[in-house]
Amino acid sequence: MADLADAAGVSEQTVSSWEIGRAAPTPPLLKRVASVLNVTVPDLAPIPDARLTLSDLRSQAGLTQADAATALGVSATVLGRIEKGRKLYDAERAALMADLYGVNIPKIREAWDRDIETRATRVRNL
Repeated sequence: MADLADAAGVSEQTVSSWEIGRAAPTPPLLKRVASVLNVTVPDLAPIPDARLTLSDLRSQAGLTQADAATALGVSATVLGRIEKGRKLYDAERAALMADLYGVNIPKIREAWDRDIETRATRVRNL
C-alpha cells in the first residue's frame, strides 16, 4: 500500500480509504493509479457497457467535469446538464466527447441516450 500511495502521490491513509470504500479517488488520481499499476481505469472500476453514463466515460478518461468542460469549450454547468440528461443529443458535441474520452461515437450516443432516459424515468416516478 505504501508503494502505491507514494506512486500516486497520496497518503497511505488515502489509499486505505479508497480500499474500504470510505472515499473515492478523483478521476485524475484514478487514472494515475491505473497507470502505476499498468492497468486501465475500467480495470480498476469496471462498469458494464449497458450501464455506462457520460460521467462514467469522462471519469474513465481521467477527467474532472471542469477539465472536460474546458477541453470541450463549454461551461461545467452545460456539461453537467448534458451528463444529467438535460440536453438533447448533439452529434457535433458527441464527436468532440468521443475524441476527448477516447471512445467511439456510438458509445457516447448510447451513454447520452441512457442519461436522458434515466432522467425521464426519475421525472415520471415523481
